[in-house]
Amino acid sequence: MERNLAPEINQALLGGWEPVYRSQLHYLVTWSTRGRRPVLKDRHIRALRELIQLACAERGYTLVETCAAPEHVHVLVGLSPTQSVASAVRELKGRTGMALMSQFPELRVWLRANLVWDERYSVETVSAMRLDRVRDRLRALHAPEEDLAEAS
Repeated sequence: MERNLAPEINQALLGGWEPVYRSQLHYLVTWSTRGRRPVLKDRHIRALRELIQLACAERGYTLVETCAAPEHVHVLVGLSPTQSVASAVRELKGRTGMALMSQFPELRVWLRANLVWDERYSVETVSAMRLDRVRDRLRALHAPEEDLAEAS
């Protein structure tokens, strides 16, 4: 049986087979600081966003939105069906927590030498149709006050 496939498909088949996923599962993950202490200032939130973007890029997660308040963090992320949401959360919380503690030693004092994040987190699945609505809701809840003043 002869198969006449496009040259790029033939080339891809020669290199080894990997599944191609056309779908992603989207999750809204929320976690809080240890004891829900309001310790995250603007400089911490900026660094946290960069750390989350870097971790998502390295692990192949699709970062849709990141919002944070002084005592909690929301991450809207897309994962392929082979990626575990528990592993993704463990990776994000672990990497960001350690980096924040080393970058900002005052957090160690404010949290009484504890870790930055609480052990618990919540996960909600988000359908592709509701993705924009959830993103807009997060932006509205956690937009800086000067952004809201400019919009009105």
